[in-house]
Amino acid sequence: MALFPISHINIRKGARALVSAMLVMLFLSACGGDPQAQQQARQNKRAFDNEIAHARSIGIPVSMLTPITKQARQLNATNAPVALFNDQSITGYNSNLAARYQMLTLEIRGLEAQATQQLDYQASQDLQTLATALAMRRGQKFIEAKTFASQLTDYQAQFAKAQLPKDYIQISSEAKSSTLALHLMEPAYTRLTSLQQVIRQLQASPLDTTALNLQAQGDLQTFRVASRPDDFSRLIDQINTQLQETTVYSIQAIPYVGAVKVKQFSDDINQLKTWGVNVASYQPRLAADQQALANAKDISGFLKFSAQIDNDMASIQLPLAQGQANYLLKQFHQEVTNWGNTHQYHDNYDGRNYNLDFAYDMQGIGSDVDAAVRSSQTLDDYRSAIDLINSDFLHLRALEADFNDKTPWNQPHATDISLMQRYGVSGPGGGKVLVVSLIEQTVRYYDNGKLVRPFQVVTGQYLRPSLPGYWSILVRQNPTVFKSNEQPGSAFWYPPTPIQYAMEYHAGGYFLHDSWWRGIYGQGMNFPHSDPSGTTPFNYNGSHGCINLNPNDMAWLYSQIPLGTPVIVY
Repeated sequence: MALFPISHINIRKGARALVSAMLVMLFLSACGGDPQAQQQARQNKRAFDNEIAHARSIGIPVSMLTPITKQARQLNATNAPVALFNDQSITGYNSNLAARYQMLTLEIRGLEAQATQQLDYQASQDLQTLATALAMRRGQKFIEAKTFASQLTDYQAQFAKAQLPKDYIQISSEAKSSTLALHLMEPAYTRLTSLQQVIRQLQASPLDTTALNLQAQGDLQTFRVASRPDDFSRLIDQINTQLQETTVYSIQAIPYVGAVKVKQFSDDINQLKTWGVNVASYQPRLAADQQALANAKDISGFLKFSAQIDNDMASIQLPLAQGQANYLLKQFHQEVTNWGNTHQYHDNYDGRNYNLDFAYDMQGIGSDVDAAVRSSQTLDDYRSAIDLINSDFLHLRALEADFNDKTPWNQPHATDISLMQRYGVSGPGGGKVLVVSLIEQTVRYYDNGKLVRPFQVVTGQYLRPSLPGYWSILVRQNPTVFKSNEQPGSAFWYPPTPIQYAMEYHAGGYFLHDSWWRGIYGQGMNFPHSDPSGTTPFNYNGSHGCINLNPNDMAWLYSQIPLGTPVIVY
């Protein structure tokens, strides 16, 4: 090993330290690049971070932010290149970083506007779905629907004030919850009715049903105050448990109850036959159930029969609902076609004949009921579709009756009163209601069942009908500009159009609004016609689904009608 004097070692260490220090100084002098580019990158990142924080604070869903935050994480994971004697690459890196953060910030701002618009539209649709479900339950005379009517009014008031995505998300969530509760209302009532029916059957036996009656009364009270999906779900579970307990309790009454159940199963099979459903698989089951009941001589035999008949009755419920839905759908389309073919409007302007019930055909709500049945999978789906078809039948037959009613358009009509009674909005306490007659081309404004003022209108044309049904005012706008969602060149495109007063009655842009370009309103004006007093003398037609009013009429009506006002179109 070579030995060096201590002084030589110190000299070499000092030299190495000096060289290292010089290299660090050179590196530091070069690695920062252009200070302005570096500062801009930091500023743009702070702006991006602030915008992300703002987007989260106003409620932009995480799923919508994820693609942008993922890009930001990738940027954060990058490092400036090492360049000892040339800082151009570092300056380029910082400039690119600044540009990327600026671009992401702009994307966030665009996303905020887009999300607000989408969530606004979704909330309006969810409110409309709730209003439709509420109308169905009102039509079935559920007095418990009043609770949900109050909820709908509250949600509509919140919607009118909503501005931020989180506002619309909250409204959608609450509206969907109330809609689900309304859908669960019928199966809960069905289970309650089943329990009451079993109790009535047991009353024909020697058993004491006092305790069972008390249970059923308690269930009814719970049903009447239920307002959330969980309330109805718990009630359904509770009644199912009670039904099971009742079955065990009622072993002695099985001969009585069993005979009733066998008859019900037989009636269900016969009902399927009338709807054109193949019942070959159910006939042997019925015969087996009848034989099992006849052979049951002890508790074991009765329990075996009871399980068998309950299983068979449960298995037929979905086919029953499916068969009824398809049968009613076929009947609905057939009635629309038959009545329309024999009740037509001859248009002298274009020489064509138009079916007067075209709003119920496939270009109108006919396609909606088709879609409802086609997409149904569960028992509740089919029940909802059946409710929808029955509601459409109700409005179709109101139109048919109104066709034969010779009462002047500016007087109360029997069909108006009948529909308002059906929906529980007539007479004292019924409040304000707008009733639209497509046959007469009128809107009649009622308050507590009394006609306040009638208006002649123009509703949707043949290929863009106004939608029959029970709706409500979702949005009020004063003023606004309508913009077409069709492409220029389409027969349904129109330029941006200023509107002074507009009230949306159905999600998707169906409004009552003023139409300053029209001069003539009333019967026949939803078909092609000329309008000498309009802004141009020729080539007029019905609307694109909206309900057009004279500007003075609409201005007055707008001042009278609040959010949530029912709108009945038939």
